[in-house]
Amino acid sequence: MAGLVLRCPHAVVGYQSRFERRTTLGYPTKSGVVGMLCAAMGVPRNDRDSLRQLANLEMHVLVLSAAQRMTDFHTVGGGYDPKEDRDCVPAKVDGGSPATVVTYRDYLVNGKFAVLLHGDAALLERCESSLRDPKWGVWLGRKTCIPAAPICHGLFPTREEAGKHMEEVSGSSAVQEIWETAQFDEGMDTISDVPVDFSAREFSVRRVLSRSMQR
Repeated sequence: MAGLVLRCPHAVVGYQSRFERRTTLGYPTKSGVVGMLCAAMGVPRNDRDSLRQLANLEMHVLVLSAAQRMTDFHTVGGGYDPKEDRDCVPAKVDGGSPATVVTYRDYLVNGKFAVLLHGDAALLERCESSLRDPKWGVWLGRKTCIPAAPICHGLFPTREEAGKHMEEVSGSSAVQEIWETAQFDEGMDTISDVPVDFSAREFSVRRVLSRSMQR
């Protein structure tokens, strides 16, 4: 099976990002990477079959430079007519009239990440081609995080060759490594970041391992 290497200079990797507080992990999530691929490939948010194929790709992450966190705020629902655009205005728990709300959103600053996707060669070829000539706008998490450099760093015929290139990209600077495991008892943590349906905000879980590489 082939391997595709990506380089993400910085990102917002939203996790448990709902309601007024929108948090982020310190490294790329599978939902964030798959979402980026979907945008490049023109895959609709509710295309469950395509999402399943992309989510089945095995993902390996190297944190090349640990990021600092920054919090910004946005308003949601402002400027909409509660009667005509009710779905665009946040509802109140007590059933009262919808209103504009303030949301607090976390971002990662000055982080650098390398991502290895491993799986079906034909699918990865489509991913590579789409990242080089995307159908829709590509960003690293939220729309404010536009890539400042090419993301795709090459498609390789085997996982081993891709892994070797990934190590060359990172050099000796990697500070953390995160990879997936198929067996529950082999993992260290459970993360709910496998997209099932983006339009319904539906996700499933995966098990991951991580280790510090700081010297």
